[in-house]
Amino acid sequence: MVATLLRLFLILLFTSSVFAQQISVKAITDSSDYLIGDHINYTLTISHSDEVGIVAPFFRDSLARFEIIKEFPVEKAKADGKNLLRYKYILSYFDSSEVTIPPIKIFYRTKNDTALQSVQSDSIQLKIHKVSVKVEEDIKDIKPPIRIPFDLLSLLIWILVAIAIFVSAYLIYKKYFRKKPAEEVIKPEIILPPHEEALMKLDQLEREQLWQKGFVKDYHSRITEIIRVYFEKRFNLPALELTTSEQLEYLKLIPEAKEILNITESFLSNADLVKFAKFVPMDGVNAEMMKQAIEIVNRTAQKLKTEQGVEQNVQ
Repeated sequence: MVATLLRLFLILLFTSSVFAQQISVKAITDSSDYLIGDHINYTLTISHSDEVGIVAPFFRDSLARFEIIKEFPVEKAKADGKNLLRYKYILSYFDSSEVTIPPIKIFYRTKNDTALQSVQSDSIQLKIHKVSVKVEEDIKDIKPPIRIPFDLLSLLIWILVAIAIFVSAYLIYKKYFRKKPAEEVIKPEIILPPHEEALMKLDQLEREQLWQKGFVKDYHSRITEIIRVYFEKRFNLPALELTTSEQLEYLKLIPEAKEILNITESFLSNADLVKFAKFVPMDGVNAEMMKQAIEIVNRTAQKLKTEQGVEQNVQ
């Protein structure tokens, strides 16, 4: 009976030793001496084999005496065939004393045994103390104020540099960015021959369709004015100042105008009836006025002789 109990004890001892080799827990801090309110970097590392299944630990209650500033995500790694779990915290303590971070118990199971087992880390002793202050001394700044000596030469150099930068920036702006005034382009005045000018104005008047829109009197005033201006430029007559009869008398004295006397008389007389006698012409008369005006200009257009002696209209 004694031998049997001894055998069971040895088996349990051997099994515990094997499991102890399969899992270990280690807790460390970056120092053991801190000032009040310092950050304490605390790391708990669990190393275990694949045969061991860790029960997710919860040990915030074990750190209840400390202020938990930050909790980091769990780090998982492998080293020397073992699985590593690292739990990192930033702690702080706000009283001067010696304080202990208690052992952290980790629960686990093995593949061949469903019984819940545990292992724990070592405790850590910390010393928290105040900043030593000499009460008898006056409070001083960390560093005394530094007086910068006045240097006139340096000041002048900085002023010259600033002026140079300003002038350079202005010249660059003036050359590349400022809008230049548009250069005034003086177009040469194109002087058309009298007959071309008159035909151009008649074409413009016809496009306006004044009499078709009901402006009959304006139409007749405009068309006779175009012909009178043409006579002034073509025959040097003061046509705009002359009455119809006076104008016809002057035209009789000009050989080149004799062939248009009849059509000119009809043209000017119809216009006088509309302008002064309030005559309302038919549409055909209005259209005929344009044909007559064009014919007067074409038949009296100034002609030049070519080198072969053939007369051509001036273009």
